[in-house]
Amino acid sequence: KAHWQDAEVDVLLHHLIENRASGGDGGNFSMPTYNSAAAAINTDGTIQTIGPPKTGKMVKTKWTSLKKTFNQIEVYRNMSGFHWDNVRGAGI
Repeated sequence: KAHWQDAEVDVLLHHLIENRASGGDGGNFSMPTYNSAAAAINTDGTIQTIGPPKTGKMVKTKWTSLKKTFNQIEVYRNMSGFHWDNVRGAGI
């Protein structure tokens, strides 16, 4: 299992934002995009990576997980009678 640090996720997200046209409307990127994101993470000298270098497959798995979490938060936020803020979450 890959260990992801916040700095690695930041590089991943910035890379995907820069290449969002290749993801289409649904954010479904191709393996070359995931591979280039992994290369961007692995070559960023400011990141202290824990574990093995990131691969395209690891990046795809992380992106899928981030999208799932985002979509679950959006469902919760849109429910009547529930509170969410981006700093404290649900406050539970």
